[in-house]
Amino acid sequence: MTNSSPPVNSTSDKEKLDFKTKIAYGAGELGGAIPNNILVFFVLFFFTNVAGLNASLAGSLILIGKAWDAINDPLIGWLSDKTRSRLGRRYPWMLIGAIPLVISFLLLWTTPAIENQLLRFAYYTIIYIIYYAAVSSVWIPHSTLGAELTTTYNERTNLTGFRSAFAIGGSIFALILAQIILGIFEAPQSYL
Repeated sequence: MTNSSPPVNSTSDKEKLDFKTKIAYGAGELGGAIPNNILVFFVLFFFTNVAGLNASLAGSLILIGKAWDAINDPLIGWLSDKTRSRLGRRYPWMLIGAIPLVISFLLLWTTPAIENQLLRFAYYTIIYIIYYAAVSSVWIPHSTLGAELTTTYNERTNLTGFRSAFAIGGSIFALILAQIILGIFEAPQSYL
């Protein structure tokens, strides 16, 4: 006796996402991968050697940013789950978060004309908190979107593969871009 029913994990042709959708979803990962990787590798050096913060304040900035991110990520996820709009639940968050993401990322790399260490620390703390709120507003809804684009296991796995490939590519691009920028501004050779 043969079983003619399809396997449970099969994906019919009508349930498959087209290649353009998979590429577009994967490319969305670049919005978080590039700035986050530049930040991870270079922000501590920038805070201490360029912005002039002492090491304990620079380390505290990173701690505050990560602590805020631990609160912020589940909050953004919950809020995006509850969002109802004609654009869907996720897209409004990504749109609204993109503008403060760009602005706060640029402001993180500027040095304000503030001589006082504590005031400079306060400036960077505010910018860092805004940055993490903005990146979560883009990245959390985007990450969740994959589960909403398709209901099949195989297609979700495929989407995750595209997303991961773009995340790795974005990380490599971020390191290359940061080295080019540091080269333009004649960064010390020991950090290239």
